[in-house]
Amino acid sequence: MATGLQTIINGCNGIQINRRNVVGIQYTRNEIPRVSQTPTRNPWKISIDMPNSFRYSEARALMEAIDTLDTTTPQIVSFGNNPNLSWIFAYQGQLNASQRNQMAVQSFVGDVLTLSTLPVVPSSRVIFEPNDLIQFGNLPYPFTVTQQVLRGSAPTVSMVLSRPNILSTNVTGYGLTIGNACSFNMFCPNMPTYKLIPGGQMMSNGLVSNNALIEWSDKFFLYEFVGTA
Repeated sequence: MATGLQTIINGCNGIQINRRNVVGIQYTRNEIPRVSQTPTRNPWKISIDMPNSFRYSEARALMEAIDTLDTTTPQIVSFGNNPNLSWIFAYQGQLNASQRNQMAVQSFVGDVLTLSTLPVVPSSRVIFEPNDLIQFGNLPYPFTVTQQVLRGSAPTVSMVLSRPNILSTNVTGYGLTIGNACSFNMFCPNMPTYKLIPGGQMMSNGLVSNNALIEWSDKFFLYEFVGTA
């Protein structure tokens, strides 16, 4: 059974995703904007809205897990194991699983990924649609494809990803993890506290047992842990 941040994701009633670059804007005296962009690893930031419907008697393992994680410890989470969430990052291209598994990394320089060992399919077949997720084997950090990618007729195909190569591992020859099979290494720097509200009673052996509903002090702000990989 999932615990910790995965349970929070599975039980949420709203998700807000932020992958925007850090940008500063200054205006001159004649109101000409000057824009500067700070180089970062472009971490994923996900805000989770939680319902106040967790029963205390059923969520004690969750409470222990998030208290143990505190505000600094990362945890691997996924959107693919829950049928209510798996559609969010579902693969949109037109290759089947066997064909996707054939592809391997030839190079990943800057934000340009080149794949080789491509499947034998028509040149017009869509390999990736914009916003399809890619990971390299079991390494962290999902990347997204920025434009539609067709198979074409060449032995390789190149595409621009959402952020440059931030991996310290040489990924040449790696296979791909794609779509909702990708995972995220997240921590919660604001880790909300919880309050017990009387209610949520349950029947046990014909008797009503005391219980409480959990009310969270804030949203869960999950931040991608972008250490070395």
